[in-house]
Order: sequence, then C-alpha cells, then structure tokens
Amino acid sequence: MLENKGLYSELTARCADKDTSSDMKDTSGERVLDVIKRDLSRTFPEHPSFKEPVMLNNMQDILAAFCLYRPEIGYCQGLNFIVGALLIATQRKDGELLAEECFWLLVALVEILPDYHSNKMTCLNNDCLVLNDLVRKTVPQTHQIVSLFGLPIQMFVTKWFVCLFVDVLPFHTVLHVWDTLFYEGNKMLFRVAVYQFVLHKQELKKLQDPSGLAMFFRELFWMVKLGITLSI
Repeated sequence: MLENKGLYSELTARCADKDTSSDMKDTSGERVLDVIKRDLSRTFPEHPSFKEPVMLNNMQDILAAFCLYRPEIGYCQGLNFIVGALLIATQRKDGELLAEECFWLLVALVEILPDYHSNKMTCLNNDCLVLNDLVRKTVPQTHQIVSLFGLPIQMFVTKWFVCLFVDVLPFHTVLHVWDTLFYEGNKMLFRVAVYQFVLHKQELKKLQDPSGLAMFFRELFWMVKLGITLSI
C-alpha cells in the first residue's frame, strides 16, 4: 500500500467520472457500476451495518476501484462478500471504515487465488475437480452418497471458493482461514472444504434424495450467517 500511495484515491476519482464509469462494462455489456449497486443490497442484507449508506458507498468504491486496477477480472459476484467482510474486520472501534486498507487486502487475496474470479474461472473449475477427488479419498462413503444423487460437488463448493467461506463459516473462523491463506496459499481452502464433508458426514448419510442434499448445502451453517456470521 505504501508503494502505491495515492493510487486508491486516484482510482476512486476515476470511477466517479461519468465518462470512465460509462466505459466500465462487463462481458454482457452492462455497466459494471450498475451490477455492483444491484449486488450491494444482497450483501449480508440482515446485518445492520450493511443498511448504512457509508458502508454501501465504501463497498461500491472498493469494488469499482478494483475493476480499474484489475480490468482482466473486473467485477465478479462473490467479491462483494469478501469486501464486506474486510470492512467489518478492519473497522475501528470508533466506527471508521478503512476503505483503502480493504482495497489492498482484496488485491492481495485475489492475487493468491489462481484465477478464481476471472470470466472463464478455469482454475476454479479445476480446483473443484481436485476437491472432488480429495473428498472421495478422505470420506469415500460421503462422496458415494453425493455421487448417487447425481449432483456434482462443484454445484455446492464453487461459492465456498469464490466467497472464501464468508457465507459458510463463523466470522472468527473465516479470519483464521484468511490468515492461513496469506501464509500458505490456496491449499488452505481445500483443507477447510474437505473438513465440511468430514464434519457433516453423519447428517449427509441421512439424506434421502437430491433435493434434500441441495437443501442441506444451501442451509449449511444458516444460523451463523449474516448477522451472526459477522459478529466478533
């Protein structure tokens, strides 16, 4: 951050420029800022902090600035959850939000991940296949149950990787995962993902059909999501 002093302010100023923001479009041709604004209301909607304009404005600034800084990635759904969690994690006791620090933390996190947030997401798809093999070797009975239902593991775990477990684990656990992620790289994500199948193998054995499996993963850790997830 010190090596790029003033860059974040420059990027946010460019995003505020109407000509620049109009040129920022996603692969479908839609204005990126419109996509970001639409997703802001979907980011931890039950958490009181994410109803405050100052929080939403900072999220928008960080995500838009990232689009300019990493145009080959742009905006990917999932980054909004990461940015929201970063803002809460770095918020000072007096309520001040450290937007610039969060921006550079986002940059560092995305650089660790092998192409998880690009348009093609090739490495993300490959890592989901690797995780499938790890689950098969670690908890073969659980893997067999999931396979019998005909639903690929990628269907459930893609969001875990894209959001870095923000919407899956309690917030203090997410921070521990991210700390290790900075130190050891993305192999930490595989460990955490495999452990979810180990931890819940008894519940998975009780499922009777594909719809039950889909519902289980959708509601996984539901009680610690949103307001509870982001409480420290």
